[in-house]
Amino acid sequence: MSRILISYFSDYGEAMYDAICKELLNNGNDVLRINTEGVILYQKWGEECKLKNKEIIKKVLKFKPNLVMNFNNSLPIEITQMLNCPNCIIDADNPETFWNKKYIKNNHKKFKFLGLQKYSKTMYRKLLSHKINNKNYLFFPPATSVKAQKLQKKFNISFIGSNFFPLRIPDEDFFYSKNAINIYKKYKKNYFYDCDKEYGGNIKKRNEHKTICETIRAFYVGQDRLKHMSVLTDLGFTFFGVRWWNKIAYYDFDIASCFNPKKITTNIENQWVYNSSKISINISHPQAKSSFSWRVMDIMASDSCLLTEYKEDWNELFGKYISKEVKEAIIYNNRYELRQKCITLLDNEKLRNKCIEELQNAIEKNGRWHKRLLKLQQFTKVPIIDIENNHPFYEKVNFKRSKPESPQSKKNKTKLRIRTRVRLILCSVLLIINQIPFVNKLLIDRDTLFDKIKKTIEDDRYNKN
Repeated sequence: MSRILISYFSDYGEAMYDAICKELLNNGNDVLRINTEGVILYQKWGEECKLKNKEIIKKVLKFKPNLVMNFNNSLPIEITQMLNCPNCIIDADNPETFWNKKYIKNNHKKFKFLGLQKYSKTMYRKLLSHKINNKNYLFFPPATSVKAQKLQKKFNISFIGSNFFPLRIPDEDFFYSKNAINIYKKYKKNYFYDCDKEYGGNIKKRNEHKTICETIRAFYVGQDRLKHMSVLTDLGFTFFGVRWWNKIAYYDFDIASCFNPKKITTNIENQWVYNSSKISINISHPQAKSSFSWRVMDIMASDSCLLTEYKEDWNELFGKYISKEVKEAIIYNNRYELRQKCITLLDNEKLRNKCIEELQNAIEKNGRWHKRLLKLQQFTKVPIIDIENNHPFYEKVNFKRSKPESPQSKKNKTKLRIRTRVRLILCSVLLIINQIPFVNKLLIDRDTLFDKIKKTIEDDRYNKN
């Protein structure tokens, strides 16, 4: 029996983590699953973080893991330092978004690295200055536990995903310049374009430029997904998701009219949507350079027909199991092809069913978690497949979801309290001076001063909370 600790940070869907846990439990493993979203303190997402909730240390010590699946290095340093087992960092997004990157660089020998896409190896080498080899790196593509079900088709075309479009209008003049368009084109060509090189050793200009570039890249990513969705709004398109989709009307009313607010975040809920759809589309985040979104596997395993972009990793994993006709029917190169192929598949049920049949077969050949975990077992030398354990332990730790107070927030509160005390001292001095005849007529009257003192004390009580 092995004890597997799974760590990840998520403020929305957890479908893939549901699937991994289910497979591990079915194979007789004990599983402790931690969503660190309510456990850590941080200033900026994907940067340095510290442990907020100390209760988690007791749980991990009691659990005594044999193996850690550490998505985006979300497990706090305080816990990592206590571990004496393989700690596998997995790029749920990409190394740019890893927590505590400096710690990884300085302590890379403590970790093993798993890549969800072929390009992951290149990104890890960039992060760690080429300290990557076959002993500490494993290609670990996503898989699925979704099952096909013959359900009533409620949706012509469905999509489940996040809204990446920023909820603000940029006020920087640079954003509207020709230079900004040139930067956008560079990101469109290569999402991982390194804008730091533009200004060499000039740190101030480089930091300013980097901030502008991050804004442009965020809008590019958000717009790209919305552009693809916009061509489907008159075809019976329905989409689900979180992250301010309910406010997308400020970008496009037609897209907003297709939004279904029903909460879809678990593996079972995803399975219901896909099995209830004639077609389910994939629109990958540009960070998936050679790979594809996790949803692709789930759609392939369901009773829905997948439509997706061409991806090198997908072709390597499934290409030999899928006919040329089906590939031609389900792979699009731009949003205009996406629309046309949706129309074709909606009109041609025979072709659609052929696509579904071949996609399901491809998943059974090379898309189930059992096969991925077998490779992980061989890589880590930790037994996790077909273990005899009739009563596997499972606990999901998911503390109350609230935005954690960052170190910067604490610093601001300290400044407020110092200002409060300075105000109280000044008011006290003014009260004393106010006792001097004639001078009191030139200063604030005593009643006003008492009111100011009272308000300052009340504000201080509020700041402590």
